[in-house]
Amino acid sequence: MKAEYISSLQNPKVKNLVKLIEKSSERKAQNLIVIEGLRELGLAISAGMEIYQLYFCPSIGANENELSAQQYFEVSKEVFAKVAYRENSDGYIALLKPRYYTLENLPLRKNPFIIILESVEKPGNLGAITRTASYRDWE
Repeated sequence: MKAEYISSLQNPKVKNLVKLIEKSSERKAQNLIVIEGLRELGLAISAGMEIYQLYFCPSIGANENELSAQQYFEVSKEVFAKVAYRENSDGYIALLKPRYYTLENLPLRKNPFIIILESVEKPGNLGAITRTASYRDWE
Protein backbone atom coordinates (compact mmCIF):
# COMPACT_ATOMS: atom_id res chain seq x y z
CA MET A 1 0.00 0.00 0.00
CA LYS A 2 1.37 3.42 -0.96
CA ALA A 3 1.79 5.83 1.94
CA GLU A 4 0.22 9.27 1.83
CA TYR A 5 2.91 11.96 2.22
CA ILE A 6 2.32 14.70 4.80
CA SER A 7 4.60 17.73 5.03
CA SER A 8 2.25 20.40 6.38
CA LEU A 9 2.00 21.07 10.11
CA GLN A 10 -1.55 22.27 9.39
CA ASN A 11 -2.68 18.91 7.99
CA PRO A 12 -5.82 17.70 9.85
CA LYS A 13 -4.21 14.30 10.52
CA VAL A 14 -1.21 15.99 12.13
CA LYS A 15 -3.44 18.23 14.23
CA ASN A 16 -5.47 15.22 15.34
CA LEU A 17 -2.33 13.25 16.21
CA VAL A 18 -1.09 16.15 18.36
CA LYS A 19 -4.46 16.24 20.17
CA LEU A 20 -4.31 12.49 20.78
CA ILE A 21 -0.78 12.74 22.18
CA GLU A 22 -1.58 15.68 24.45
CA LYS A 23 -5.03 14.77 25.79
CA SER A 24 -6.09 11.49 27.33
CA SER A 25 -9.72 12.60 27.00
CA GLU A 26 -9.23 12.80 23.23
CA ARG A 27 -7.68 9.32 23.14
CA LYS A 28 -10.62 8.01 25.13
CA ALA A 29 -13.18 9.80 22.91
CA GLN A 30 -11.61 8.40 19.72
CA ASN A 31 -10.89 5.00 21.30
CA LEU A 32 -7.24 5.11 20.22
CA ILE A 33 -3.85 4.78 21.85
CA VAL A 34 -0.58 6.31 20.65
CA ILE A 35 2.69 4.38 20.65
CA GLU A 36 6.04 5.79 19.57
CA GLY A 37 9.02 3.62 18.70
CA LEU A 38 9.67 0.49 16.68
CA ARG A 39 10.52 -1.62 19.74
CA GLU A 40 7.35 -0.58 21.58
CA LEU A 41 5.22 -1.19 18.49
CA GLY A 42 6.79 -4.64 18.14
CA LEU A 43 5.79 -5.43 21.72
CA ALA A 44 2.23 -4.26 21.05
CA ILE A 45 2.02 -6.42 17.92
CA SER A 46 3.39 -9.46 19.78
CA ALA A 47 0.60 -8.89 22.34
CA GLY A 48 -1.95 -9.22 19.53
CA MET A 49 -2.63 -5.56 18.81
CA GLU A 50 -3.04 -4.20 15.29
CA ILE A 51 -1.78 -0.87 14.00
CA TYR A 52 -4.56 1.36 12.71
CA GLN A 53 -2.41 4.22 11.38
CA LEU A 54 1.38 4.26 11.06
CA TYR A 55 3.25 7.57 10.77
CA PHE A 56 6.89 7.16 9.76
CA CYS A 57 9.73 9.48 8.83
CA PRO A 58 12.27 8.06 6.33
CA SER A 59 14.75 10.91 6.95
CA ILE A 60 15.09 9.58 10.51
CA GLY A 61 15.48 6.01 9.27
CA ALA A 62 11.95 4.61 9.42
CA ASN A 63 10.15 2.86 6.56
CA GLU A 64 6.67 1.58 5.91
CA ASN A 65 7.79 -1.98 5.18
CA GLU A 66 8.89 -2.53 8.77
CA LEU A 67 5.36 -2.83 10.20
CA SER A 68 1.90 -3.84 9.04
CA ALA A 69 -0.84 -1.22 9.31
CA GLN A 70 -4.25 -0.38 7.90
CA GLN A 71 -3.08 3.09 6.80
CA TYR A 72 0.41 4.49 6.20
CA PHE A 73 1.52 8.13 6.38
CA GLU A 74 5.02 9.20 5.44
CA VAL A 75 5.80 12.45 7.22
CA SER A 76 8.47 15.11 6.82
CA LYS A 77 11.13 15.62 9.46
CA GLU A 78 9.36 18.83 10.57
CA VAL A 79 6.03 17.06 11.02
CA PHE A 80 7.65 14.22 12.94
CA ALA A 81 9.45 16.69 15.21
CA LYS A 82 6.08 18.26 16.03
CA VAL A 83 4.36 14.97 16.94
CA ALA A 84 7.25 13.06 18.54
CA TYR A 85 7.08 12.92 22.32
CA ARG A 86 10.34 11.04 22.92
CA GLU A 87 13.91 12.22 22.58
CA ASN A 88 16.00 10.47 19.93
CA SER A 89 12.98 8.87 18.31
CA ASP A 90 13.46 6.23 15.64
CA GLY A 91 10.83 7.72 13.32
CA TYR A 92 7.72 5.66 14.13
CA ILE A 93 4.46 6.77 15.74
CA ALA A 94 1.27 4.73 15.44
CA LEU A 95 -2.36 4.78 16.45
CA LEU A 96 -3.82 1.52 17.70
CA LYS A 97 -7.25 0.42 18.85
CA PRO A 98 -7.03 -0.67 22.49
CA ARG A 99 -7.93 -4.21 23.49
CA TYR A 100 -10.32 -4.56 26.37
CA TYR A 101 -10.51 -7.54 28.70
CA THR A 102 -13.07 -8.61 31.23
CA LEU A 103 -12.41 -11.12 33.96
CA GLU A 104 -14.25 -13.67 31.82
CA ASN A 105 -11.95 -13.36 28.79
CA LEU A 106 -8.67 -12.47 30.52
CA PRO A 107 -6.04 -15.17 29.87
CA LEU A 108 -4.86 -16.29 33.31
CA ARG A 109 -2.68 -18.98 34.82
CA LYS A 110 -4.06 -21.58 37.21
CA ASN A 111 -3.49 -19.53 40.39
CA PRO A 112 -3.19 -15.95 39.18
CA PHE A 113 -2.13 -12.97 41.25
CA ILE A 114 -4.20 -9.99 40.13
CA ILE A 115 -3.86 -6.33 41.04
CA ILE A 116 -6.59 -4.00 39.84
CA LEU A 117 -5.91 -0.27 39.80
CA GLU A 118 -8.08 2.64 38.81
CA SER A 119 -7.11 6.25 38.15
CA VAL A 120 -3.55 6.08 39.43
CA GLU A 121 -2.42 9.70 39.27
CA LYS A 122 1.15 9.57 40.52
CA PRO A 123 3.77 7.48 38.71
CA GLY A 124 5.52 6.90 42.04
CA ASN A 125 2.44 5.16 43.41
CA LEU A 126 2.31 2.82 40.42
CA GLY A 127 6.03 2.13 40.83
CA ALA A 128 5.58 1.29 44.52
CA ILE A 129 2.69 -1.06 43.76
CA THR A 130 4.70 -2.78 41.02
CA ARG A 131 7.75 -3.21 43.24
CA THR A 132 5.62 -4.56 46.08
CA ALA A 133 3.82 -7.00 43.78
CA SER A 134 7.07 -8.32 42.32
CA TYR A 135 8.82 -8.46 45.72
CA ARG A 136 7.86 -11.99 46.50
CA ASP A 137 7.23 -15.11 44.47
CA TRP A 138 3.47 -15.22 44.08
CA GLU A 139 3.28 -18.61 42.41
